[in-house]
Amino acid sequence: MRILILTAILSLVLIAEDELKFGVFPHMPLMKLHEVYDTVGIDLQEQIGKPVILMTKPYYRQYKDELNRGLYELAFIQPLDYVQAHKLQGYIPIARRSKDLKAIMVVLKASNYDNVSDVTDKIIASAPAEAAVTQMMLTSMKKEGHRVLDEFTISYSKNHFVCLQKVVDGEAAACITAERAMSFFNQEKKIDSFKVIYETKPLPHALFVVHPRVPKETREVIQKRILNWGSDSKGRLMLKKGRLLNFIKATDSDYDVVREFMDMKKP
Repeated sequence: MRILILTAILSLVLIAEDELKFGVFPHMPLMKLHEVYDTVGIDLQEQIGKPVILMTKPYYRQYKDELNRGLYELAFIQPLDYVQAHKLQGYIPIARRSKDLKAIMVVLKASNYDNVSDVTDKIIASAPAEAAVTQMMLTSMKKEGHRVLDEFTISYSKNHFVCLQKVVDGEAAACITAERAMSFFNQEKKIDSFKVIYETKPLPHALFVVHPRVPKETREVIQKRILNWGSDSKGRLMLKKGRLLNFIKATDSDYDVVREFMDMKKP
């Protein structure tokens, strides 16, 4: 019996080693996330010759917990999460979005709101509290002298799409989000209803990271493919379908500015 148990455990370990768990942070509805990133997983699977299993969680905090436990061999994460994941698990950055990330506050074009003071005492929808854009926006506003919790009612949302929908439905005066999320939402809903009334200073954008347990050869194959997505018709089609930006090489030092931002956030 003991031999059978040990054999079963060994089999599970071998199965786990023969696949690559690919975690994506839940920045859009789960069905849409799978539609976009299943294609990414399949593309990378063809390059490394082993199954790439797409994984995510319904909520940011759940995903971040699994990331910090080192569950994923490959992950697509937001910049603020990289700092802690690198410190706890040694995740290695390999590619980041080619444009920097800004948090934006948007309202309906049809509204009379033109700046932050116009939405004082109003409900402000936001991406989840753990989202980079939420933390960037609230920190920036506090730095400019706004008493955020006194001046606004923050309504945190499950993801960017829910946040933007609250503005469309009149449940909130504004939404704290990102330009790419707003663009994706507009294209999905076939609308062009928002205007930006505030934006923060930029930080390096979302990135792909690989766990140190992934062999260097595999890591280099994945990195090369991601960086070359814009160089062939198949890659360009995948980027277009997922409304993804091109990616550039990422290094740990790129995120020193994020570390400085996180130190600035501390009381």
